[in-house]
Amino acid sequence: KEVLKKSKNEISNWGGKMYFVYLPNYYYVTGKKHPFRDFVLKTTNDLDIPIIDIHSEVFESHNDPISLFPFRLYGHYNAEGYELVSKAIFRKLRLN
Repeated sequence: KEVLKKSKNEISNWGGKMYFVYLPNYYYVTGKKHPFRDFVLKTTNDLDIPIIDIHSEVFESHNDPISLFPFRLYGHYNAEGYELVSKAIFRKLRLN
């Protein structure tokens, strides 16, 4: 919480606006509960930092979210995954 608060203040000092992008990992997408997701999103919201929740924006509505990982395995997103993430971020930033 303190890191987010300090970051937001630092960015505000030079006139910027901070956004928090929540990127779900492979295990979360496979149905396992991410133990800190609710806490992180609540903390960010309490600090009045706009959230771009990639779980809600991309993975939740995707018919095969595991296909957004290389070879359907743990790791970074694949090209399609990163493309969908970047488009979601762009959409949200354009609306603000």
